[in-house]
Amino acid sequence: MCVQQNREKGQAMIEFVFGLMIVISFFFFYVRMCAIFAVGNFVHYATFMAARAYQSSTQTPDEQTQNAASVLKTMLGGRFKTLIKGKGGDGTSIPGATIGGGPYYQQFPTEDYWNQGVTFEYTAKLALYPWSRNGQSIALDLTSESWMPREETTQECTDKKSKIQAALNSNGGISNVIVEWDNVYNGC
Repeated sequence: MCVQQNREKGQAMIEFVFGLMIVISFFFFYVRMCAIFAVGNFVHYATFMAARAYQSSTQTPDEQTQNAASVLKTMLGGRFKTLIKGKGGDGTSIPGATIGGGPYYQQFPTEDYWNQGVTFEYTAKLALYPWSRNGQSIALDLTSESWMPREETTQECTDKKSKIQAALNSNGGISNVIVEWDNVYNGC
């Protein structure tokens, strides 16, 4: 027969509470990590859609940038504030967003012309314990990039055609030349 002494009362309850805290901590860590991965997937899709809006031809380059910012703001603006926080950026309406030429972008020579599009940099906080203070969480610095060559705008295309037409008409006596070309590569 086992006799329980007064000093051992409640031991099982304390062990259960500590064990439950550990299990709950891992559960919430896993849930938060899955939520960050899901939001990261959505952020990748948002930067891709914004890069497509930036790539599409419009009247001016500013309109292309505004279109990309509008898509990014619609998809990410005000969402997921508890999971991610944009950092850096080029001063658009979305913190963390950079729209335009990337780090290797050069218009001429054209081999680096592809490095245009949308970048979104953000930080996600991942804590092992749900009751952790801000300084105790793991900061994940993440970046989503989508690069596509930008279509020339109507304004850029008209300027290019005018320059070529003027050069042909003034050099060599060719008159009444109409410059037209298809949008094959970086043309209009």
